Amino acid sequence: MAESIMTSEIDAALIARVMPHLTTLEEARRHHWLRLRRRAAAFGALALAWLAAAAWIGHPLLWAAAPALAAVGVFIGLQLRGRPGRDYAEALRAIVLPPLCDLAGGWRHERVAGRDVFSRGDARLEPSWPLFALPDWRTPIPPLALADIDRLRASLATAATPTYPAPTREPEREARVIS
Repeated sequence: MAESIMTSEIDAALIARVMPHLTTLEEARRHHWLRLRRRAAAFGALALAWLAAAAWIGHPLLWAAAPALAAVGVFIGLQLRGRPGRDYAEALRAIVLPPLCDLAGGWRHERVAGRDVFSRGDARLEPSWPLFALPDWRTPIPPLALADIDRLRASLATAATPTYPAPTREPEREARVIS
């Protein structure tokens, strides 16, 4: 019972520190998603107008621009279907991980070779899942971030300190060279 009260106090403190930033980041994601959709709709209207003009006028130069127009359309389509970039994940790391590490008991976070590494004393933890990876532009940030926070907090709470053999008190003898 005392552990659940302590956990809920940590959760409340963490959410109070993190949620305003998550809300701002979510608004930025929504704005970016709307901007991508407006860009795609505008390009679709432009492509339809161009096709109508090419069909009505029938000039060969209008048809010669078709590959360039198709390439731009494919690029915009890939942006819509793609995942948000690393900047959202990095922003989430900067927002969430410092207070989480403080409240979890002095853990440190570092990014080593593209992986998240948490350490405290001799204990070292590398999550087996990608932290704060948004699957697409439609996924809201706060529920995903809160789920990752819960998983990470549970992992940090149960991380075992590695056991090493106790150092011996006897000094090691130096090797002698006998000639």
